[in-house]
Amino acid sequence: MLVKRRKMNRLITDIILTAWYPPTPTEENFRQYKECGFDRIFLLGEYVDGAGSPEMEKALEMCDKFGIKAFVDISGRLDLIEECIDEYIKHPSFEGFNYDEPVIYRNTLTKMDGIVDIAPVVEKMHEKYPTVEFLINLNPTTSLKLPWGTPPFTYEEYLEAQEKYINGIFDGSETTNWLSCDDYPICYDPETDRRFLKDTWLRNVEYIAQAKKNSRYILKTNFFIQVMPYGVPANLHDRVPTYEDISLQAYTLLAFGFDSISYFCYATPTAAEFSERQYSMIDRSEQKTQTYFCGQKLNGILRKLNPIYKRLKNNWRGVYPVYGDNAAERNVSFGLLKKPLAASNIDEMVSARSDEDILIGYFKDEDGKAGYIVVNAGDTFSAKKAKFSIRFKETDLVSVYRNGEEEIVRLTDNEFNGDLDVGEGILILAR
Repeated sequence: MLVKRRKMNRLITDIILTAWYPPTPTEENFRQYKECGFDRIFLLGEYVDGAGSPEMEKALEMCDKFGIKAFVDISGRLDLIEECIDEYIKHPSFEGFNYDEPVIYRNTLTKMDGIVDIAPVVEKMHEKYPTVEFLINLNPTTSLKLPWGTPPFTYEEYLEAQEKYINGIFDGSETTNWLSCDDYPICYDPETDRRFLKDTWLRNVEYIAQAKKNSRYILKTNFFIQVMPYGVPANLHDRVPTYEDISLQAYTLLAFGFDSISYFCYATPTAAEFSERQYSMIDRSEQKTQTYFCGQKLNGILRKLNPIYKRLKNNWRGVYPVYGDNAAERNVSFGLLKKPLAASNIDEMVSARSDEDILIGYFKDEDGKAGYIVVNAGDTFSAKKAKFSIRFKETDLVSVYRNGEEEIVRLTDNEFNGDLDVGEGILILAR
């Protein structure tokens, strides 16, 4: 029992808020990044150059100064680990390296390393530098159909390779053992003028959450959320995310028990997949955009919610999709979930109803008390405010956390009645 308690205590860690693509490494730029509410950063791109460059060294110095933990991107350049690591571990901000979107075997078209090629390098690194982390960010499910130049594989096989070749290296270590992925749901079809959520996004989030739950190892999960448009209109992601879009994605990740939320992107890249009119939290002149203030607002709320959420996230039981009685059309993404819960799977619940689609994440805290994260799950462009009710078996008092603020609610006949704005989520904790 004591061993189990120590293990659980090690898992009760703060939610991590981070972003992809840093600005030019100046004091003002990194102060603004910290003030936005982030505590980690992925270092890559033209503003900091690559691993081993003077600009990367400067970026780590700025992270040291402002207390920001950093991952240095090593995608496609595993040889630079040995060259850089002795200098990087001198920085208190240096968390480790990340490698973006490898598949199982070496990509014969792009020559990018596969997971099986990365593993021996990481194992050697871990033996010599046991506190240095290594985060592989996996491809989404929909990318499996791309021409990788390798034998075809299923997403289950992809996750098994990550577990076997990478997560197994850190077994028994105090170093964080990561499971990470990106998939971006904010879509727009210019031909039909339709705004919608990517149907397979929830299934992808579920894959990662279930992989953590089922793993033989202690994992932390990270997922990227879309905070900027990208690609040409025909690629469907040329849509500027609103505050409600960002909030919807973040609360959905909380409903699946994620440890870390990463924003894509913070600075605005100049790469070919981004047009001149597409920008992120700071623009190409490194000025704050409206998206910066949206992220800052949401990060502040998530920080206030953190003391409660961190007690729940490592005992995630699953998600219960509740189809809205008045929803305009059937929620395809709900139907694609592989292991959805029903009210009968939730020990403390009798039933739930809503006029619009909602998603209920089900948790237990370390004392066995039930917690729920309830999210208005409709696309923010067409979604309406959701009015819902949850009937519990024996619960007559709950704490409700909205925008990070607690309200104690006494229930009548064990029923909670609530509402959710577009893109909003709340946390309900039995008392």
